Amino acid sequence: MVLTLRTLMLFTMGFSSTALALLSDMTEPLWDGHEFLQGLYKVFLLVKDVAATLAVLGVGYFFFFRSKVKPDRVTPSWEAYLILGFIGALMVTEFFFGGSHIVAQNAPFAWWEPATSVVGMAMKGLPPTVAHVLGVAGYWTHVTIILVFLNFLPLGKHFHIITGLPNVFFQRTTPNGKLGTPNLEKEEFGTATVKDMTWKQGLDLYSCTECGRCQTHCPTYITGKPLTHKAVNQDLKHWLWENERWIEEGYGPTGVKEPLPEIIGSALKAETVWACTSCGWCETACPVFIENIPRLIDMRRYQVQVKAEFPPEIQRVFEGIERQGNPWGLGQDRRDEWAEDLALPTWGDGGGPYEYLFFVGCAGSYDDKQKKVSRALVKILREAGVSFATLSKQEVCNGESARRMGNEYLYQTMAKMNVESWNGLGVKAVITQCPHCFNTIKNEYPEFGGDYRVINHTQLINDLLNEKRIKLSQVMNSKLTYHDPCYLGRHNGVYDAPREVLKAIPGLEVVEMQRSKREGFCCGAGGGRMWMEEHIGTRINHNRINEVALTLQHSADPSTPFPDATDKKKPGQVGDYKDKGGSGVVAVACPFCSTMLKDAVNDTGREENIQVKDITELVADAMEVRRSPVTVAPSAAVSPKPE
Repeated sequence: MVLTLRTLMLFTMGFSSTALALLSDMTEPLWDGHEFLQGLYKVFLLVKDVAATLAVLGVGYFFFFRSKVKPDRVTPSWEAYLILGFIGALMVTEFFFGGSHIVAQNAPFAWWEPATSVVGMAMKGLPPTVAHVLGVAGYWTHVTIILVFLNFLPLGKHFHIITGLPNVFFQRTTPNGKLGTPNLEKEEFGTATVKDMTWKQGLDLYSCTECGRCQTHCPTYITGKPLTHKAVNQDLKHWLWENERWIEEGYGPTGVKEPLPEIIGSALKAETVWACTSCGWCETACPVFIENIPRLIDMRRYQVQVKAEFPPEIQRVFEGIERQGNPWGLGQDRRDEWAEDLALPTWGDGGGPYEYLFFVGCAGSYDDKQKKVSRALVKILREAGVSFATLSKQEVCNGESARRMGNEYLYQTMAKMNVESWNGLGVKAVITQCPHCFNTIKNEYPEFGGDYRVINHTQLINDLLNEKRIKLSQVMNSKLTYHDPCYLGRHNGVYDAPREVLKAIPGLEVVEMQRSKREGFCCGAGGGRMWMEEHIGTRINHNRINEVALTLQHSADPSTPFPDATDKKKPGQVGDYKDKGGSGVVAVACPFCSTMLKDAVNDTGREENIQVKDITELVADAMEVRRSPVTVAPSAAVSPKPE
């Protein structure tokens, strides 16, 4: 969790203690000599004193952090310095007020007020009148700052101290990779204007701390795309402030009643909404659990289903899924050509019963490279004696890409068709080799009655190894680094299984990239970007393959400098790395990642240095075959024939 015990403790100490201190100060005349909080008063004073001291030190640190360190994720603003000044002044005036009490009472050093006592001891050297004036001035300055701050609070970014904790409380309890399902029969076609946003999406805007953590590993921001979720939150929030009368009463900027404008075109640009890869880093990093991805997908839904305005290249993807059941639009009769010599059982042909449905997926059925992965997985399943069957020519796309690209109607059509078919066949468990299929079937199909036990191929292979149902004996002398797929790692928390499988392969030296596991960097294909052209900035997959090359080089030669991949302001960025780098393998567990990284290897001229291999292929090559072998030869992969 991003919201750590430290965060809660500092919030409680900093704001709760100063709030109680303010209550004590402002009501002191009413107590008539009685002790505030009675027997707990000294404990309260100690907590307040420590909190105020830490706050002063924190203000000093953040002044230095913003003015000297200047990290890329932090946007310079006068408001930030004003807020820091307010907080620092509140603490200092509290010390002056408390110190004047010590002078007036000629009190000794008190352990329950260490910092205030130090100030009081220093003030004893002043004339009593001066000390009294400082105390009174401190009191009224303290109260004035509080009242000014309270009026400024709703208009500035610091409003998150009010909305942040409620936003954390109302965070979603569903998996990160799960999108909400609109009711199309009620004509819920996405977000057009700010009035279409949910109350939680509005709360998200006001809860943004503008810390910029969402930017540090954001593939779009790092590579110069027109999207940073911090800026989206700011732009939408400022638009709400500037047009509140328009929103509440319908009066536009000219004073005439007119409809609210659409978000895209007024508050945001279309290219901003379409840039997102839905990798999930922004939501993982956010300290107040802002949900950025669903909001952008809702905007895409409106653009696609109502406006019919979207990148032109995805039209063929929609048509391919709708007409042929796959995004390439290749013939449905060719879906099982990859396995034509494997004699695979087909679910529903009278055989069985089977434990698993092997959902091959569109890439596993049609993409030349991924066909080899499908065949390798069949080899492993047969060696382990796993009971499985495929749908052969009856398999169709699960609809994930259509949904992420905003075509909710097409997604729901595919999902309902699949669930009806699978439930009719009695499917209970599903194996997937694509994290996008895995996430959709596992987390989103239950909305349509598709409750299945879904397992990713890396998890299954790891289980088979642990149960000793397969044995890896072939030694592979190679360096290898693993690329975490976003929809397997961040969205579903599967980090260990792929790594345990790789470590079980004899001879492999596994090295981690700087951006890995929770902080893994996207390949650029998620959110439907697999099917869109990348015209703006540098290519995301190039940035990632540069890090692969750097990691392999650094492993071979530790003296190789490794730049900070999270700060664009620092020189020598990963994206600027032009050398061939080290030699070895980058292991993947996703067909989209495989395609993007293989393209990046070719684009950057690293074909002789870096191999892109699915974990399944590595296991199949290292596996000792004890049962009747099934040849997994590259020549067996059948290329798509022209339509």
